Amino acid sequence: MRISDFIERSNAAGSPDDVFDLLGQAVTDYGYNRVAFGAVTPAAQDMLALGNLKPAVALNYPDDWVKRYFEESYQEVDPIVLLASTRAAPMLWSDLQAGEDLSPKQKKMFSESREAGLLNGLSIPVHGPLGESYVVSMATDAAKSSNGNDLGSLQVLAIQFQLAYSRIARQHPEARKGYHLTERERECLLWTARGKSAWAIGMILGVSEHTVNFHLKSVMKKMGTTNRVTAVVSAIQNGMIAP
Repeated sequence: MRISDFIERSNAAGSPDDVFDLLGQAVTDYGYNRVAFGAVTPAAQDMLALGNLKPAVALNYPDDWVKRYFEESYQEVDPIVLLASTRAAPMLWSDLQAGEDLSPKQKKMFSESREAGLLNGLSIPVHGPLGESYVVSMATDAAKSSNGNDLGSLQVLAIQFQLAYSRIARQHPEARKGYHLTERERECLLWTARGKSAWAIGMILGVSEHTVNFHLKSVMKKMGTTNRVTAVVSAIQNGMIAP
């Protein structure tokens, strides 16, 4: 996808998810198939009106890795999160991993991310005028080398993505609406966080697999998420369930 096409299509998108999907399509031309968008500073989280998802706003990383990341509270030590508000240029993960001042937990985080299939990653900070700092990260599960020649184009895509995503998120009705989970929805989400399938949850709760999926879809709709892992992460961060 040409950058001009991405700009045109993202500006015309109807929802934040549509913009995220477009970014995923655009970066495949550069060899990446994993994308994540984070709101790093409180100002950025407020701007998106999506504080319930902080710091991860949208991502298509492997579900097991996302669950592991938040269970281990890696967001508290992740160099990408810590540095994004102070950097302007794209950050290659290989450069960050080569740093001699990484803590053991940071080294463990990078090692486990590689084991999860997140290879040759890079993160692009994007800043707003009111103290907003975001980060757009991308990686591949293929053994390829990051091409430094693509960084300028990827940075343009990241900046346009943030502008389009933020504009639509502030206008989107789900962005400003609070949510309340029923007891059954909370139970389904709790067992999902503990790694149970919809079938297994149905057996535990004495309901059908269809009913469990119905409740989980209701949870995702209320939270404005497109997958169960993000809903679980949000609920854990807000103290709604315990992992």
